[in-house]
Amino acid sequence: MNKQIVSQEQLIVLFFVYLTGSVIVNLPGPLIGFAKNGVWISLLLSGAVAMLQLLLVLYLDKEYPGQSFSEYSQAILGTLPAIVIAIPFISLLFEMSTDIVFEVGKYANSSLMRQTPQYIFDFLIFTTVAMTVRAGIEVMSRMFTILIFAVMLFIILTMLLSFPNYHGEFLLPILPDGIKPVLHGAYLSYGFTHAEPVLLALLLPFVRRPARGLPKKLTVTFVIALVTLIAVTISTILVFGPLAGERKYSMVEVARVINVQPIIQRVEFIVGIALIVSSYMKACLTLFILNQLIVRTFKLKDENVFILPLAFINMLFAFIMHRSETKLTEHITVILPLWKLTGFTVPLLIVVVIHLLKKMPGSKRSQPNKS
Repeated sequence: MNKQIVSQEQLIVLFFVYLTGSVIVNLPGPLIGFAKNGVWISLLLSGAVAMLQLLLVLYLDKEYPGQSFSEYSQAILGTLPAIVIAIPFISLLFEMSTDIVFEVGKYANSSLMRQTPQYIFDFLIFTTVAMTVRAGIEVMSRMFTILIFAVMLFIILTMLLSFPNYHGEFLLPILPDGIKPVLHGAYLSYGFTHAEPVLLALLLPFVRRPARGLPKKLTVTFVIALVTLIAVTISTILVFGPLAGERKYSMVEVARVINVQPIIQRVEFIVGIALIVSSYMKACLTLFILNQLIVRTFKLKDENVFILPLAFINMLFAFIMHRSETKLTEHITVILPLWKLTGFTVPLLIVVVIHLLKKMPGSKRSQPNKS
């Protein structure tokens, strides 16, 4: 197996891309619709849970340096139990990679080229994603460094240019309907993005060792990503107030109302480009992680053998996946958070608990070898 290696800085870029990605544009609108002005509290609550998961992943990486989640879960649980807990991982990654491309294809079809069938966009995006993943993590890390810089520049410029449209009074009251909407918003944001730091465990084996200082850098990166998401969400509220929850692609809508002199108007295409590029990057990472999980779980020698078949299966799912708005809302707000809780968080907790039990005094693993 030809092992590719990335630097700490490149891994940090990939981690930041995965934490933000299409979430910056897609999440604020639906989340505000549930949590109202207390949305930032929801993000802090779900972010705290995500931080705990990140710390657990970093702890396991310290205990099993250079190994992925699938590899040290087999060492801790055994081969068969590790394969069993990998099944929900694989199913979720299939769902996520399909959803990401489907949503960006839907945006391109509904906002840019309405006469073009959506499956054309899905086909082109999946083809590009598969070719990028086959190029390897080193190529992705170098390319995504430039792309995420451009995306963040577009987002920051949009927030700055929207300053004349901000209305501070829209931020109050913070809890107009009590704490329940905020907790519901935390559940939604957890399912949308904050259940995913566990996937870092599939990228950590590629970082150059020794990885001194990496846990601190990744923690700071997570905090920056969380602050960025909160800033984008608050910016949406400042512009649209009570109507912010009705804006599906919220940052695109924020950019649409920018009017700074006659020369700077209707710049939503810039944020549209950011949405497409960020979704493409996250789709690449999701497919890469899915492929790595399968390769390392079943100990395959060729890392690239499943990339094209996986992309093709995802593309077929995208072609046949046409949920109504009601079913889509139910899927995002109810099913997906519970699915990620049982598919991502629970397996991680099982591996950590069994590992700690084996390290306890008196366990067979903790006893010294007397031979």
